[in-house]
Amino acid sequence: MKASARRRPRPPSVAMRLLRDERGIASIEFAFVVVIAAIIIIGTVELALEMIVDATVQAAAQEASRVGLTTTAPASGTRAQKAQAIVETILGGWRALNATITVTELNYGNYGYGNVASSTYTPTQDMGGYGDVVAYNIQVRMPGITGIPAMFGISQLTFQRNFIVQNEK
Repeated sequence: MKASARRRPRPPSVAMRLLRDERGIASIEFAFVVVIAAIIIIGTVELALEMIVDATVQAAAQEASRVGLTTTAPASGTRAQKAQAIVETILGGWRALNATITVTELNYGNYGYGNVASSTYTPTQDMGGYGDVVAYNIQVRMPGITGIPAMFGISQLTFQRNFIVQNEK
């Protein structure tokens, strides 16, 4: 009986050697994870900054509405100018990020006049007199800070607050 000849195993091909090679796998995994982690971190920063903008719009609306609540007239200018100056002081810093700030006041008059319920009644755009009901609308429009909203098709962010107060008599 003849002993079978042992075959010598052939060396693996270059492609097979590359598929079995595990060197550098951590670098590849890191490259995938770092992209996802960076997007999450930048998105968190964007959300935090947007929450800060929203809080400053809230603060500006509260401060501006207090101008009409006080019975004391401003030392200079009108109450509308004073309210605009307060809003500009609080929100003016966001203009550096291409924000547009809009303040409107709608005077609904005194509800005792009976004309507010009329379908033809149109409010005037002023701070109203003492006892009048005034609605304040403060709006800030700005592009996203980090560019994340633009990736989702949101070109402008809008932050808005409405306050309705009755001026003190």
